Amino acid sequence: MLHLVPWAATTLLLLCTSGCTRTITWEEEVPLNTGETIWIERSMPWAPLGSQGNPFDIGMRPTREQTIRFEYQHKNYRYTGRADVAVIAISPLTRIPVLVAPASSYAWDQQNSFTCAIPHYVQLIPDASGSTWTWPQKIEPWLYNISANVMASLPRLNEDRKQRYTRADRASRDVIHNADFAPRARIDPSYKEGSCLQQFGS
Repeated sequence: MLHLVPWAATTLLLLCTSGCTRTITWEEEVPLNTGETIWIERSMPWAPLGSQGNPFDIGMRPTREQTIRFEYQHKNYRYTGRADVAVIAISPLTRIPVLVAPASSYAWDQQNSFTCAIPHYVQLIPDASGSTWTWPQKIEPWLYNISANVMASLPRLNEDRKQRYTRADRASRDVIHNADFAPRARIDPSYKEGSCLQQFGS
């Protein structure tokens, strides 16, 4: 059996990353809060990464740096980042699409210095280009209780993947994930996480 000292394992990982990375791309049917339906394209790179419990247990894992592309009202939008987007919704005031994600998923809040907010979600708002996104300190109340319309159970490298996933496919795939993490399944107005739990209790 081959044993690698930590620096050798890291070197091997760096050498392999560019050549070993694979990107999975698929489409999803997304029913909007307006009654309209759009199709979005999502992609997720997979790379040789260590597990959370053991950084030297290297295997092909999702990088969590996803890209979402879609068109709405003849305008193209593109998001790339680590937010675990659960909802795409159309603002009733601006008629512009926004993305909503649990702020703590994939440590997005820590990486973006997103302080305690209740509910603990991030609302991503596009600029005029449709590709640069900013966020307020709290999501807008009109988003409360909206159900997820973006798939949580990401296609894996070793599964028989579809090119297109319908809303029925999403509902079927997300049953277990939604049961395990209800705040992603529906925008919960009382959802607390991280520093919010310390400030206001559980």
